[in-house]
This record gives sequence, structure tokens and C-alpha cells, in this order.
Amino acid sequence: MDITAQAMIFFFAGFDGVSGLMCFLTYELTVNPDVQDKLREEIRSTLEECGGKLTYEGLLKMKYMDMVVSEALRKWPIGITADRICTKPYTIQPTTPDEKSLHLEKGSLIWLPIFGIHRDPEYFPDPERFDPDRFSEENKRNIKPYTYFPFGLGPRNCIGSRFALLETKIIIFYVLQHFELVPVEKSTIPLKIRTGMFNLTAEDGFWYGLKRISV
Repeated sequence: MDITAQAMIFFFAGFDGVSGLMCFLTYELTVNPDVQDKLREEIRSTLEECGGKLTYEGLLKMKYMDMVVSEALRKWPIGITADRICTKPYTIQPTTPDEKSLHLEKGSLIWLPIFGIHRDPEYFPDPERFDPDRFSEENKRNIKPYTYFPFGLGPRNCIGSRFALLETKIIIFYVLQHFELVPVEKSTIPLKIRTGMFNLTAEDGFWYGLKRISV
């Protein structure tokens, strides 16, 4: 059972999770051509600095790429919830007059609504807008702790998060280097979320065009 459980999580988190992130990121780049153009400019400047061949160090220096991917994970977290077990009794105090305190016993299973917290306007103003500048050097320090956690938090966070980010950035890098992402007849804009699924995905799938550009 342990081997089966590990194999399943490797597939859903390692394959389905990363492919889902790439799909939602592709959607946002398609419907936000200004973001796509700005990211492509960073790709071109990175290639010049790397002598025409992408390097690991060059990819890590791409600040706007990191901002774009971070915002995609904020708006479209592939893991919409995270579960944790309460390790000691704890009482959540009410914050409004009509609320009651909630007491959690040791061993209680807790579900953390990542999607809901990432879309809460109290933490992320105008949450439906795709805005990579939320994660600029000046702004990301203003993000309230524990309100952004696409890979979970603490010692039980996603063990493959850095690999997933690296994989996503490399794919997007090479796609935008040679192609412009454009909507096609089958594109659904705005995107509709498919319900009843374990992971976040689009109701009608992801359909976008690749328009070759001069290198």
C-alpha cells in the first residue's frame, strides 16, 4: 500500500500537477499579451547574456519569469486544498460578532482552502486579475505570511517544488522563444473551471495556437 500510495502521488503531483500549471500559465499568457511580450523580452536578454544557450544560472536570474509563474500559482493553485492533522488542542477565536469560537481537538483533520485564500481580496486585492507585479521585489514582501502557499508550508511542503518550478520555467522559456501564444476558435475565454475533479482543470480543455516568430 505504501508503494502504491507513493506511485500515485508521484504521478498526480509530479506529472499532472506540473502539466496543469503549464496549461493555466499558457492561458494567462494568451489572454494577457502584454505579459507575454514582457516575458519574451526577458527571454531574449537572458539568451544574450548566456551566449545564446540557456543555463541553469541564467534561468534562476529571470525575475519576471519567476513573477509570472508565482502569479499563475496564486490564481490557479493546482492543489486547491491541503490537509493537516492537528497536533495539539487549539481554539480559533471569533473575529466578528456573529461568529463562534471553534475548538480543535488533537488529531483533528484540517483542510486548508488554498484556492480560497489565494483569491481572498483581503490578502490579494483584485484577485481575479492576473498581475505578476504582486511578486516583484518591492511588493512580495507585503504578502501576509501563510496566505500564499501553492506547495504547502513547513516541513510537510512539496518535496518536488523546486523541480516543478524549474521544469515549468524551462518549457515556457523555449515555447516563447520561438512562438507567440494566440487564441484559436476552440479557445474558451474566459476559462471555465471543471467541477467534480480531484485537481484544478478547465471545463473544455486548453486550446491555444502557436504562431511562429522570428528568432
